[in-house]
Amino acid sequence: MDRLNAVLFPLVNAPANPNPAILSLALFAANWVLYAVVAVLAVLWLTGRQDRRRGLLHAIAVAVLALMMNFFIASLWYHPRPFELGTGHQFLVHAPETSFPSDHATILFALAFGLFSAGTSRGVAVLALIAAMLVAWGRVYVGVHWPMDMAGSVVIAAIATGLFAVIGQWPVFDGLWRLVLGLHDRILDRLHIPANLIPRSDVR
Repeated sequence: MDRLNAVLFPLVNAPANPNPAILSLALFAANWVLYAVVAVLAVLWLTGRQDRRRGLLHAIAVAVLALMMNFFIASLWYHPRPFELGTGHQFLVHAPETSFPSDHATILFALAFGLFSAGTSRGVAVLALIAAMLVAWGRVYVGVHWPMDMAGSVVIAAIATGLFAVIGQWPVFDGLWRLVLGLHDRILDRLHIPANLIPRSDVR
């Protein structure tokens, strides 16, 4: 893995004097694209009904499972970031934490794969996948991750998606989704928010 990083990192990492427009795009991707995707998913939740919300819950569960796998790997193995080794050029301040895998990329790839797996909001799944690739590029470009950190994120997101495709069929999850959706409806009713403004899930 280190050999691949040594070969690939210089090809993606920014030069000493990068193009300002490309650097701005990379910094935006590295810092803000994740939050933009979360905001889009929040709008989808508020404007969707039961099927779409179940799909979003499925994708969120995949992302949570993938992050748990990340934390487990990080607790067992520390891999220094490029700037800790004095490698490449760094344009984003970051704490010297283990680099493998990338939490940002893992969340976005897991959300994208989870949405594809759920079979709902496929257009948003495509956008989430594009966002994940943009973030993966951006965080390597600004010098806070290695290319193989991103490859690891893709693998972990894929494994989490496959695992949840199995365990997500357990009855406990259907009950949990119904509980969450029912609670969502009751909160909206208590707040007297019109159903034509935020649709109800209509869980029966």
